[in-house]
Amino acid sequence: MKRTLVFLALLSLILGAAIAQPGPGYGRNREKIEAQKIAYITQQLALTPAEAQKFWPVYNEFDAKRDKIMQSNRERHRKLRDMEMGDLTEEAAARMADEELIEAQQLLDLRKEYHSRFKSVLPASKVLKLYRAEEEFKKVLIERLRGGKGPGAGDGPGRGPGNR
Repeated sequence: MKRTLVFLALLSLILGAAIAQPGPGYGRNREKIEAQKIAYITQQLALTPAEAQKFWPVYNEFDAKRDKIMQSNRERHRKLRDMEMGDLTEEAAARMADEELIEAQQLLDLRKEYHSRFKSVLPASKVLKLYRAEEEFKKVLIERLRGGKGPGAGDGPGRGPGNR
């Protein structure tokens, strides 16, 4: 029964996330990665159905806000990549460097805000596991993109560092 509830909760989250993704820039690969991330975090945190029901809406809200902040960083890096460094004035370089720090602070502020919200829906031990799981998933994903194995690359979505 518990497995069925967890499966249904995950399925509804995955479908909701897939429907809510804007435009063609969020292709099939992004949906797969998001589904793998949900499965990985759920497994690493060993979420009960009740915890999952409370946790995922909070986490999805956090992740959407984090993605919005990071989108400006991607745009800034794209502009910087497209221009020659010699064409960049000192004033423009200073502004871009300042924007990097502002974004880092925004991400830290967001994490601090959601840290207390996560602790309101999960025990502190699982919040700590969440932070570790996010970092591990990121490392495994990078490894997979470099040609190694990772979630969904033949060894299943829950297999990452510490689970081999």
